[in-house]
Amino acid sequence: MSALPWVAAPRQHLPRRVGTLDSGILEIPVLGGLTVDEADTISELLADDQSAFVKGAQLADAIATEEGISIAEAFAIIEQAITGTTLEEAAEAIRLKHASRIEEVVRCYSTAGSRTMSASVTAVIRHRLDRPAWGLGDTRKLPQVLRQDIWQLVQDEQAAEGLAENRPSEEELGKQRRANGRGRRRTGAASSGACAMPTPGRSAEPPSAES
Repeated sequence: MSALPWVAAPRQHLPRRVGTLDSGILEIPVLGGLTVDEADTISELLADDQSAFVKGAQLADAIATEEGISIAEAFAIIEQAITGTTLEEAAEAIRLKHASRIEEVVRCYSTAGSRTMSASVTAVIRHRLDRPAWGLGDTRKLPQVLRQDIWQLVQDEQAAEGLAENRPSEEELGKQRRANGRGRRRTGAASSGACAMPTPGRSAEPPSAES
């Protein structure tokens, strides 16, 4: 990466120490986001897992058909059951009627969360600590506190990717260009909005539950 012609070089971060004296302490580089290799590794490790969302959507479809409600309403009941939110009387009656099937989805979401955590910790150890042979089985043998600390680092890195403060302003970029002797060349062509990149930190609207 050092060979790239940066307009603004990557910000340097202090490494983070994770763990305790009992679990052992590791020092892990902080990059301000996950690398492509890390994201790919996480996807590969989770490739064979059935999506908890898919299971939830399938159950919502079944409940909607049986109860004569919309899929969105059925999925909302499942989501509220997962988060432990208090339901209105009618929704609670539906939840109780389908309690065993909803509980199965709740367990699926819980398991999926644990697998995502393990895959993410494995990817960070594999790439940032230069342990290419490190696998999920190795991660499962880590002390809980160490795994949780590395998972928190992963979450912080993901959150940092969308922070506005990590996006240089046009003025800052202009200073960098002038310092490097590379002014911005105008093409005279208007920018097309058809392929515009989304605003950093703002996600696209999710599709409706009925799509």
